[in-house]
Amino acid sequence: MIDVTCAIIERQGMALVVRRAEGMHLAGSWEFPGGKLRHGESPKDCIVREIKEELSLEVSPVAALEPVEHSYPDKAIRLIPFICALEGGELELREHTEARWLWPEDLQMLELCPADVPVARSYLEHVGHIK
Repeated sequence: MIDVTCAIIERQGMALVVRRAEGMHLAGSWEFPGGKLRHGESPKDCIVREIKEELSLEVSPVAALEPVEHSYPDKAIRLIPFICALEGGELELREHTEARWLWPEDLQMLELCPADVPVARSYLEHVGHIK
């Protein structure tokens, strides 16, 4: 199982989602940005590094959500989600084709990657939009 982190980056009550580029697994799907843990790296350090590398943004994790295990045909992942505060930087898409800031309740309208669907639900529960 591959450990992967993802960030629900918040700004003024909205959350950032990004669209996977052509050539990527699940191209065209939306996701919370993040990436694989390196050997010996903590999940919090990983998410800060990945967001800086992929989006040129600086974030700080403020809350952890329940990890999600998901099996794709070619691999199994454990997705470790963090709610993160946006601390700085200028958004630059280095691995994705599009980014959107959405109100939490609007996340369900997107075609999210399968592993991100339960993360979105957990986030909505966390912010009090569903019970």
